[in-house]
Amino acid sequence: MPRLSESDYRSALEVLREAVAVDGPCPFPEPVLVALHRLVPCDVVAYHEGRPIAEPALVFTGEPRGEMTPETRAAHQRHLDQDPLTPVEGARKYSDFLSRRELHRLELYQEVSRPTGVEDMIRLWLDPDGAGNARLEFDRPDWGFRERDRTVLDFLLPHLRQFRRNAAARRRLSAGPPGAAGRLTPREREILELVAEGRTNAEVARLLWISPGTVRKHLENAYESLGVHTRTAAVAALAAPDGQTV
Repeated sequence: MPRLSESDYRSALEVLREAVAVDGPCPFPEPVLVALHRLVPCDVVAYHEGRPIAEPALVFTGEPRGEMTPETRAAHQRHLDQDPLTPVEGARKYSDFLSRRELHRLELYQEVSRPTGVEDMIRLWLDPDGAGNARLEFDRPDWGFRERDRTVLDFLLPHLRQFRRNAAARRRLSAGPPGAAGRLTPREREILELVAEGRTNAEVARLLWISPGTVRKHLENAYESLGVHTRTAAVAALAAPDGQTV
């Protein structure tokens, strides 16, 4: 495994800084993908989730060399059995499985990769079971991906998975009934959901990449909004119908 340089770690930390700042329903909006684009040189970085693999990305950054048309999406669906990048643990690229000549023989390449300008791809599954098809994809017009690219993505993977879980928790809370949750900020709701799981302030801070003092301050603000004085009462108020406090 290649050793990462100080510059690699700085770039990885920039990805984490951008992801920590996210408080919306998508874990990897454009600023996070831009940081990933700087970390792993490529044409396009895309985040997909909750859709069949042949459908468009939820969000992407970069300059595609060809358009993913309805025809190419349909072709991708037809030739999914030729795609070697099935759900696995860790980053994988086409060139791990196929030579360039072997890739070019595939209908998947002729009808999908070639028209869209993709010669090699790294796919990073955020759930090794493939749940929700959640994945990050990095496209290049050549065989330029390096082992260093795989190493730095594998280094980030546990953190990226946690950011996705945090975003899923925010979506659940925002989709819930109005009441107590409506009086809280997204970050306060996110912290209270982790508290409801029995996590300590230190554990919440580690999962969200913030300080324990920041966790404590958010909890104090949540208590004030909910009209309670303890974490137990705040969790109960969050779960109570119509936002009734207990």
